[in-house]
Amino acid sequence: MKRLINVFIVFLVVVALGWALWRGFTHRPAREGEAKAEEGAAPEEEKPAEFTVALEKEKWKALGVEKDQPEAAELRPRRMAFGRVLDPTPLVALDGDLASAEAALAASRAENERTQRLLAQGENTSRKNAETAEAQFRADEIKAGGLQRRALIEWGPSFAGTDPRARRALVDGLVKGDVSIVRVDILPGDALADLPKSAMLLVLGREKEPIVTESIASAADVDPKTQAQGYLLRIEKAPFPLRPGMALTAWLELPEAPRAGFAVPRSAVLRHDGRTWVYVQEEEEKFVRKPVTLDSPLEGERGWFVDGKTGGIGADDLLVVTGAESLLSEELKAQGGGEPD
Repeated sequence: MKRLINVFIVFLVVVALGWALWRGFTHRPAREGEAKAEEGAAPEEEKPAEFTVALEKEKWKALGVEKDQPEAAELRPRRMAFGRVLDPTPLVALDGDLASAEAALAASRAENERTQRLLAQGENTSRKNAETAEAQFRADEIKAGGLQRRALIEWGPSFAGTDPRARRALVDGLVKGDVSIVRVDILPGDALADLPKSAMLLVLGREKEPIVTESIASAADVDPKTQAQGYLLRIEKAPFPLRPGMALTAWLELPEAPRAGFAVPRSAVLRHDGRTWVYVQEEEEKFVRKPVTLDSPLEGERGWFVDGKTGGIGADDLLVVTGAESLLSEELKAQGGGEPD
């Protein structure tokens, strides 16, 4: 009897161990899968951290912080373009060739008219002289016409379509440095149906001195590498010398309805961590750093245009227009970080 009981107990133990092993093997993958899923699961969505700096009123006043509401502004749709100041030497040489050809044409035309008139009146001239004069006139006419067409192909109607006096005044301005010709190309794949109304140009390092012009003509060719649409801009009396080859950025204003937004002073804009920011005062002793999208530079000291819908600021925001760098330094110090970018 005892033996039977012992056998029964051993049987129960073996069954229990077998069940435990089976349970462990069959549920292990599921548990591992759950653990991996928990590890790989995206954390609960958190609100983006606010970049704030808290300063007592006396402190931020001592830092020279000044605030103002953004100025309402309008901006016509623009296209960005990149270009360079052209070397005027080929244009000056072409003008010299044209001037010589036009002078020769005027002389041969007068001689041809004189000999033809004498021949018709039976005066002292031979038909051979008349034919020679006419041939010279036709040759000079063909040469001048060829140079005119060359000018039209290379420089467009803004140069080839002007009368000799206006063209000579343009060339004199180019030689003296009072006038510059700039070639700009819009981005590849973009296309403008209408001629831009005006253009604003910025030169690297001289962003506070934008150049505005309304003298715009379509370029006669496209960039062979980018196949981009190009324009020739005539700049007169730039605020600083424009040297041939100087690179610049242009914003071409399109003849379309303007967009509403705000003018943000350059002093309010910060560049940090590869983005642009402004500080907004939310409470008397609390400033919040907000990302802002700069759409396009504005003329003069108005700064940057920020779209009213997508730019990141509103009409009621109190922007820090002076002392933004000081606030950024205070914010980074409070976080234990380094100096601003």
